[in-house]
Amino acid sequence: MRSEHRMQNTMYMLLQCTWGGLQTILGFALFLRYRAFPHQWYHGTVHTKWDIDGGISLGLFIFTPDVDEEWCREMAIHEYGHTRQSLMLGPLYLLVIGLPSIVWERSRWCRKQRRERQVPYSWFYTERWADRLGAAGIKKRSA
Repeated sequence: MRSEHRMQNTMYMLLQCTWGGLQTILGFALFLRYRAFPHQWYHGTVHTKWDIDGGISLGLFIFTPDVDEEWCREMAIHEYGHTRQSLMLGPLYLLVIGLPSIVWERSRWCRKQRRERQVPYSWFYTERWADRLGAAGIKKRSA
């Protein structure tokens, strides 16, 4: 890894452990719960592939389903976008992004709206923003 990428990863981790500390602590607890599952470094985060249908991002930790490799890659980019939101919002992340995302994903009413009205998952502001940030961040880090 080039030294500039090492410095970026170090700063990324430092900021996630301070400014994004609350979500990183929660992510670490989830990481410990799923420690037997496969993990890898992913652009300064710890990416865990678990046996749960959905993904989640908490500070330094992202979790995606261990299914089709292409789907897992796309979800990792999206979840990486949430880690960038965490850097921007710090302690507000869980209220501004986390809670609304969980409601959008899990609530019966939201699922019904998406299904019946053909509303894409990425329509919701938290998810659309994460998609854009994830793709831009991966592109920037790969350059």
